[in-house]
Amino acid sequence: MNGEAGKREKLIRAAMELFAEDGYDKVSIRQIAAAAGVNSSMISYYFNGKSGLYEAIVKELLQNFDSFIGSVRAEEVEPREGLRLYVQTISRLYAKYPPSFVKLVYRELLNPSEIFEQVAVGRFRQNFGVLLNLIERGKAQGLFRTDLDSGKMLMMFISSISLYFLARPIYTKIIEQDDTFTQAYLEQAVEVFMRGIEVAHDE
Repeated sequence: MNGEAGKREKLIRAAMELFAEDGYDKVSIRQIAAAAGVNSSMISYYFNGKSGLYEAIVKELLQNFDSFIGSVRAEEVEPREGLRLYVQTISRLYAKYPPSFVKLVYRELLNPSEIFEQVAVGRFRQNFGVLLNLIERGKAQGLFRTDLDSGKMLMMFISSISLYFLARPIYTKIIEQDDTFTQAYLEQAVEVFMRGIEVAHDE
């Protein structure tokens, strides 16, 4: 990575690793700059300080969902396909970033930072609303069971997908996994979930 964009990207990647390992409060600007191989003044130049850098990391992570949310917001997207698109988006997100990304997400879930709450929670609420509308449309179209609570259905679905990635470091020590395991797990998780929420039709 060269040039201005390259330096900025190096800082984001280095900071993500350090924040994941040690937490936001214990990481210094000098540590981040040294890990990125750039002058520490670049953090102020690009991000207006450490908090701005962390905010940039959170915003980048959220941007991974923007195109997905835009696509499923459209009324013509079939609800079941929309849920499968969500799984693909999550899978690509975890594949895009280094393993430390899991630690960073886990830290924020257990003890959300002020920056994370300010930047991310509102976006999560909006995205949850879009996905919830997907469930409601599925009910209205006679695809999903109307006797199940939509919010709980969605929380169960999101958890079954996200928890796999968060717990994968320990899962790999319990059950043998080859290169096809993750994709097979996701497909089976979606299949089991769909069978539970879809309206049964006589064959």
